[in-house]
Amino acid sequence: MNAFPNTAKYIFHEGPLPAGVTLDYEPAIFNLYAFSASQEPVRSISFYTLDQKRNRAAAEIHFQIADHLARSPFKAPFGSMEFGGHIHPELLYRFLEYTELRLKDKGVTDIFLTNPPRAYAPEKLSLLETFLLNRKYVVSDAEVAVVIEVSSAHFSDLIRHSERLKIRQAQKAGLTFDRAGIGDLPEVYDFISRCHHQKGYKIPMTLEALNKTAAVFPDQYMLFAVRQNEKLAAAAVSIRVSRNILYNFLTNHDRELNHLSPAVGLMEGIYDFCRTNSIRLFDLGTSALEGQPNFPLLDFKLHVGGGPTSKFSFHKKIG
Repeated sequence: MNAFPNTAKYIFHEGPLPAGVTLDYEPAIFNLYAFSASQEPVRSISFYTLDQKRNRAAAEIHFQIADHLARSPFKAPFGSMEFGGHIHPELLYRFLEYTELRLKDKGVTDIFLTNPPRAYAPEKLSLLETFLLNRKYVVSDAEVAVVIEVSSAHFSDLIRHSERLKIRQAQKAGLTFDRAGIGDLPEVYDFISRCHHQKGYKIPMTLEALNKTAAVFPDQYMLFAVRQNEKLAAAAVSIRVSRNILYNFLTNHDRELNHLSPAVGLMEGIYDFCRTNSIRLFDLGTSALEGQPNFPLLDFKLHVGGGPTSKFSFHKKIG
């Protein structure tokens, strides 16, 4: 443990969170130990900024290390640094410096960080992004994420008129929305996998890996579906990243039903779920294909009420 310069109140800590210490923030599911433990085994290391007087953590970051590379995260949509909204900017900057020095001492030569979409916490992430650039990190990947800010407004008020017409057309054709149970995961996964394959998309994880993590977080992994006569027309695996954010992890629809746009009805149903459950942000995910914008996918997400936001990954060579 190292004392923060000029302040006895804070220390930097390497290792698991000490017993009895609480957090000044709500960490995303991807930064929980249980999530990391459910993934492929790999060497991990954690760092915290601890407020000794209040016995609370003001910031944290977790890395997985392999072949002299430190990644945050190893296998997740994002990781990077979590911190409270009232942390002093200098403390945050020094914490970044501390983690780099400790990683270098362990033989790490390259650090990779993936931030969440900026819309998750615009002020905090703007500060972190700036400090990363100040510390000579470079942007290794820039993606357009799309989020819907959930409010009292109805979904039909957010989307284009043409999309409203498609919802009514789909309802007349007998398409219905429901929340599937976790036992339906094999069916939903197989459907999404087939739709991905037809469209030339890669599916990011196996059913076995998804099952393993969903079993650890049965209340955070949610399945949604649109059906026509019991047959899947569209489906999504969504993750409740935190109390206020739902992330659409896997989603697709049957292209033979494009004329009924079942994906629009799916988005409406999930949006209504968010409204009912006090979720303020519905993350539709990124819109990229092999590192370049996927414009048809981006257009669809914007047409159903989404707004663009930045999602950056960073790299720094330290050795």
